[in-house]
Amino acid sequence: MSKRNIIFILFILFGISGLFTYFQSLPSLLEKKPTLATGKILVRPMEIDQFELIDQNNAAFNNKSLEGGWTVVFFGYTNCPDVCPTTIYKLAEIKNVIKEKLPSTDFNTVLVTLDPDRDSAKRLDEYIGYFDETMLGVTGTYENIQSFTSSLSVFYQRINKEEGYDFNHTASIFIFDKNGLLFATMSPANTIGELTEDFYTILNNFQ
Repeated sequence: MSKRNIIFILFILFGISGLFTYFQSLPSLLEKKPTLATGKILVRPMEIDQFELIDQNNAAFNNKSLEGGWTVVFFGYTNCPDVCPTTIYKLAEIKNVIKEKLPSTDFNTVLVTLDPDRDSAKRLDEYIGYFDETMLGVTGTYENIQSFTSSLSVFYQRINKEEGYDFNHTASIFIFDKNGLLFATMSPANTIGELTEDFYTILNNFQ
């Protein structure tokens, strides 16, 4: 066998050995990627359609409003009897902890109403004040709210009752990164501690 053939065979063997080592280590490499206990991080942050709403101060709230810091968005309404006030309370508590532990982090929370007939800017301001005066309450026309919810596949349906009406609606928490892109989703059914740990995972690994 010629010297050239021997070198070629050795080269192939080294290559196979290298590939074998790589594929053996691949599972451990994948395990090191940050994951969430209460939701999921998108494989690639998602751009959403253009929308135009207003906050409780009658200031514009749109795609640009999601940029510059981490923004947490929840869809609900002030007459919601259970999941909405519970989630808003949790977000307020989590925000207090994060501001204390990571004071330099720009971390904003937003409630977008699904009930603009009853949730005026003034009503949102009063309601949110019970939980977190720094939180934004956002409303707008049905059409503009629908535009925003459609981008995020948020389901909501009005349920009429004798004494008024309620909504069935998606109760997910949506996290937007500093570029205004949808970055992750979480479930508010988890505890404050569990949600806080997942926010730390995001803030400590993706600043």
